[in-house]
Amino acid sequence: MFEAASRDSSVIVKVGRGGDTLSIQLEPRAMDLTPPDLANRIVRLNTLAYLKSQLALRLEMEQNRSQVTIPLPTEAQVEAYAGTIDF
Repeated sequence: MFEAASRDSSVIVKVGRGGDTLSIQLEPRAMDLTPPDLANRIVRLNTLAYLKSQLALRLEMEQNRSQVTIPLPTEAQVEAYAGTIDF
């Protein structure tokens, strides 16, 4: 399972190994957000958790010395995306 959370942990998203969304947890602080802001945070955190799951697949393939022939994110790409999450 791969997780991404807002800085205050008011929005937490978890995805499975295959990138499927498993859960979205909203804490009371999240209810203070406007609907567009809440939706934006959920989508962006879900994307980050998904990228983490895809990075894990890449790293597993590289560890097994398999050639990565499908577009999977690198560690630098995941870190760069994570750096855009400022909430």
